[in-house]
Amino acid sequence: MTDAPSVPPEARTAAILLVDDREQNLVALEAILAPLGQELVRAASGEDALRELLRRDFAVILLDVQMPGLDGFETARLIKQRERTRHTPILFLTAISRDSEQVFKGYSAGAVDYILKPFDPDVLRSKVAVFVELWQRGERLRSQELELRRREVAEAVFESEERYRTLAEAMPQIVWINDAEGRATYYNRRWFEYTGIAAEAATPDDWQHVVHPDELPETVARFEEAARTGGVFEMEYRLRRADGRYRWHLGRSVPLRDASGATTGHVGTATDIDDQRAAQDAQRFLVEAGAILGASLDYRATLADVARAAVPGVADWATVHIVEGDGSIRQLGIAHADPAKLLLAEELQVRYPPASGEESAVGRVIRTHKPELVPEIADETIVTAARDTLHLDLLRELGIRSYLVVPLVAGGRAFGAISFVLAESGRRYGPSDLALAEELARRAATAIENARLYAEAERRAQAARALANVGDGVVLLDRDGLVRLWNPAAAEITGIAEGDALDRPLADVLPGWQEVSALIPVVSTPGQTVSALTLPLELDGREVWISGSGVGFDEGVVYAFRDLTEERRVEAMKSDFVATVSHELRTPLAAIHGSALTILRPDLELDDELQARLLRVIGEESQRLAQIVNDLLLASHLDSGRLQVQIERCNPVALAEHVVETARVHLPENVEVELDATGGLPEVAADPAQLRQVLENLVENAVKYSPDGGEVRVALEREDGAVRFTVSDEGLGIPAAEHRRVFEKFYRLDPNMTRGIGGTGLGLYICRELVRMMDGRIWVESRPGVGSTFAVEIPVAGRRREPAHRGPRTARAR
Repeated sequence: MTDAPSVPPEARTAAILLVDDREQNLVALEAILAPLGQELVRAASGEDALRELLRRDFAVILLDVQMPGLDGFETARLIKQRERTRHTPILFLTAISRDSEQVFKGYSAGAVDYILKPFDPDVLRSKVAVFVELWQRGERLRSQELELRRREVAEAVFESEERYRTLAEAMPQIVWINDAEGRATYYNRRWFEYTGIAAEAATPDDWQHVVHPDELPETVARFEEAARTGGVFEMEYRLRRADGRYRWHLGRSVPLRDASGATTGHVGTATDIDDQRAAQDAQRFLVEAGAILGASLDYRATLADVARAAVPGVADWATVHIVEGDGSIRQLGIAHADPAKLLLAEELQVRYPPASGEESAVGRVIRTHKPELVPEIADETIVTAARDTLHLDLLRELGIRSYLVVPLVAGGRAFGAISFVLAESGRRYGPSDLALAEELARRAATAIENARLYAEAERRAQAARALANVGDGVVLLDRDGLVRLWNPAAAEITGIAEGDALDRPLADVLPGWQEVSALIPVVSTPGQTVSALTLPLELDGREVWISGSGVGFDEGVVYAFRDLTEERRVEAMKSDFVATVSHELRTPLAAIHGSALTILRPDLELDDELQARLLRVIGEESQRLAQIVNDLLLASHLDSGRLQVQIERCNPVALAEHVVETARVHLPENVEVELDATGGLPEVAADPAQLRQVLENLVENAVKYSPDGGEVRVALEREDGAVRFTVSDEGLGIPAAEHRRVFEKFYRLDPNMTRGIGGTGLGLYICRELVRMMDGRIWVESRPGVGSTFAVEIPVAGRRREPAHRGPRTARAR
């Protein structure tokens, strides 16, 4: 639409519609009206007239009354019903009806005049000219009105744009307008102040050179999408400031549209959110760092993870240093987003290590416990720090521009330091960044302290667990002699519970402690050693031998002791065994030696009977001596695990018969051996030689411990998957308290041989071990003075017995 007509309204040609069904009438009307110089439009029917009115507007309509189809009156009524044409003047032309009724009908249909044929051409032309002039005046008025309105709108638009520009220039945000192609058509003053671009040198594409390269591709893609869809554009990106530093901005734009709704461009703003984003990043980093520090007690690993988490949100470089036990400072980790930069930093450290006596920023911070912040590192500073040209090139390639170092301090002690460095990002550190780093350092130092305290607590807990599980008794007395520690071993050895001992004087807990304590050696000098002293204590009616010593310190004395009662008993048994074996060996040796000397005496002539008796003594005592040696060797093999059994199917009755027949050969006159075996017993799974050894030992013991004579009965019977062998005697019997001990090594029921019964104390021990190796079990039932019954159960061949009865090399008693 143009702002104004191209010709004056009074000079514009009016359109006149001529409606008649006769061609000659239309030609006549054109001839009459041609001098008016207006546009004449023909219509041959009412329908044609209506179609023309749909296409355009007319100044006046000359309408014939009598027409086929739609007559003039009906056509006029339809024209007047239409809003756009209701005010168009209509002149009726007719040559038929002259009565007043028809004239009235014409005026009722909307006509402004009713002209009868034949009509005067000049009169018709004059009437039409009047309506044409009225139309031209109306057009002139409408044109004036449109012009006035256009001027008012232009002034309003100008005022609006001026107000908008004034507002845009006053805003602290960057404001811009671009066209549909994304080319900037307007920047406000803030844009030029921020970017440093001169207004006269600005170009439509300057913004693409100011957006950070990392965000530029996405920014362009999003804006093109908004331009294509007519939607809103919104994105966070970094803009380069006049000093070269990038700051984060929130860009947002809305589409501009024309009257048809088409998008003609965008108007947008860029709001500086760098400080808010930095604060959000800082809080997010603190939360992440707290989670990392709390995830593990290995603070060395977690601090290195914190350094990696700081890049690139908080720093371009991050390092962590820790103070070792010897006071040296070691770097735990270094982080950067670019692996190539890390290699460069490593090369720098290798080529140019700190000079002797030179103190780094990290060293100063750890020594002084004070943070160090350098907001801006000038190039002159780098030049001064460089040792040579290569060093300078490497330092410049790192691009370090700002750094801060904070100490890790807890409990008044510096554990290390965290360093943050800014380089290629163009940012600079300030007081708020230092506050963030100090808060992080405080949390990290707390995590380190907690880790070390936990480690110390764990060490103490381990010590406590060690004290709880150590076999030695440990007792701690404070300065007042009260018991402060009484470990489970002490309770086990003494039979006194921890609750009965704590917070009491040890003299009240252990009877006789006053006399014993003066004899126990106590060390008070670090590194000094002392030999433990073995002493007896009377505890609850039993004698307990303990070997103990003490260590004195500022808070009291710690006594450690162990129970040697069993060791002393074993030693006594060993002494008895040595004495017994010596006696057992000496007796046959003496008999052999005496008999041999007698035979060898040249001054004696021995008759055949005496010589045979002496030779028989030598043979029997040699056999007895061999049996003792065999028992010793067999016990040694059992202890070392070298003895192997060969399990096979055995006939239990045949084995028992052989043992009984062998025993009857050397029986005393007052002892009888009988066999009681039921028929149909199954075969057993055993080593025949070892099972025979067991039965022979049991029968020999039964005969030996029947000094007053009597019957020894060997019985066999079936017993739930096993065959039970029992050897019963009518001898001395065994007290109930000794039932389990008779199977111990070196144990003898009559160690002093008051009844003249000797032995090595190995026979029953050998029986127990051999039975165990054949997956059997052995026990004894006895009463003093009544006799004893030893029972052995051996599994039936082809059927394994449940191993639940098997114990750690001990006999199972009933």
